[in-house]
Order: sequence, then structure tokens, then C-alpha cells
Amino acid sequence: MIRRLFRDSKAVLGALIVAIVLTLAAAAPVLAPQDYTETDLGGVWAPPSGEHWLGGDKLGRDILSRLIVGARVSVIAAGSVLAVTFAIGVTVGMLAGYLGGPIDTVLMRVTDVVLAYPELIFAILVTAVLGAGLGSVILSLSLAWWPGIARLTRSLVLALRHEAFLDAAVACGTPTGKILLRHVLPNIVPALIVRAAIGVGFIVMAEATLSFLGIGVQEPTPSWGGMIRDGLEGLRTDPYLALFSSVALGVTILGFNLLGDGLRDALDPSVMDR
Repeated sequence: MIRRLFRDSKAVLGALIVAIVLTLAAAAPVLAPQDYTETDLGGVWAPPSGEHWLGGDKLGRDILSRLIVGARVSVIAAGSVLAVTFAIGVTVGMLAGYLGGPIDTVLMRVTDVVLAYPELIFAILVTAVLGAGLGSVILSLSLAWWPGIARLTRSLVLALRHEAFLDAAVACGTPTGKILLRHVLPNIVPALIVRAAIGVGFIVMAEATLSFLGIGVQEPTPSWGGMIRDGLEGLRTDPYLALFSSVALGVTILGFNLLGDGLRDALDPSVMDR
């Protein structure tokens, strides 16, 4: 699997981008050249220079520092949403797929109700009710994303439901919980890993969208979506803020998507070593 992954140039590029983003997020306080909240009236809409490598925003704050801290915000949001959605979605999907019957019917009908709403619209609705902030963004996106994970998990479990090793575990009297954790879950992890890698890009985009609309991460904490919105004021004359924020967001999403595609191919059992 590792060999197949590293033979894929697109996957390697995606892994490199992801590694850079994660490094920036982890070491943001150290790598940021300036305090991201510090204002400088002399650097309002300043072009890139030795003092502000990527320029200054409308308050003279260093764009590079805010981009680096914004990477941490995006990674925290994406990681938290993934943790919540997979905890809920995998649990619901395994129970529905393995137990079947009325439990499957009830759980899937609840899932269908949430899936009836477009994910982003549902997240906007929840965030508007709860109020703006990073915590609200994480909760709203988690509520919008878990049904997709539940559906995927259920389909994977249904494909394994009548395998011989599960019948043998049942015949030996193995408890249902142990069967799900020790026999079912390890066999569906590869597909879930791929889904997680691809889903990060969508979550980062959704968080940026909520912040762009003004109901996501609030000032003074920087968010790439909020920075793009602020940059629209000077887009014609001073495009640096909107330009660099958009590039950071686009490259990050591209990196996670490339890595997800590479993992999907590398973990596909039908792909043979050449």
C-alpha cells in the first residue's frame, strides 16, 4: 500500500501540501512573524515588503501571520468535525447495518431526515440558531455531516454481514459489541480513512464559507473565509488579502483531495502491484 501511494505523484503532492498545512497549524505561534492581532496604521493595505511579507490588511495587521494562524483554525475545525461525525456516524451505521430490522429502519429514517437538507444550508441554519463562533461551526458541521458517514458505514457493514468469519464469531457466542469492534470495524477502516481524507477538504471549505458569511469564526481570530470577505473591500486596488487567502484555501483543499484520491487507490484491494 505504501509503495502504491508513493508511486502516485499526485498523492505525494497532496501529502506534501497536507504536511505543510499541519506543520503551520501546529507551530503557528512560533512561525507567525508578528502578532496576528497587532494593528499598524502605517501598514493599512500595505503591499508585500520586508516588514509585511504578504502585505497588510485594512487594520495594518500582518497577512502572513493571520494566514498561518488561520491554518490552525481550519485544522482544529476539520479535526473536531471529523472526530464528532465519525463517532456518531460510524456507531449509527454499524448498529443499523449489523442489527437490521426495526433498529435499522428507525436509525436510517432519522438519517434520511437530516440528509433531506443540503449540508451547507443545514449548517447555516444551525449556526444562525446557536450564534457565531468556532464551537458553533464545529457543532453545525458535525450535525450536517454525520448522516453521510452513517450511510457509508451501513453499506460497508451490509457487505460484510454474511461473511464466514462473522458467522463463526456468532457461533462461538461472541457478544455483539465485541463482534462490531474486533471483527467489523477493522475491515471497514480503510474506506473510512479515504472518506476522512477527502472530507477534510469539504469541511475546510464549509468552515470558510460560514466565516465568509459572518456567522463562523469571529474577530480577532483569523479565518481564511473571513479574510477573503475582508479583502473584497480593496479587491480592485489592494488585492493581496483576498488573493493570498484564496490561494491558501484552494491549495489546502486541493492537497487533501489529492491525498484522499491517492489513499483510495492505494487501499483498493482490486489494485494490483505492477
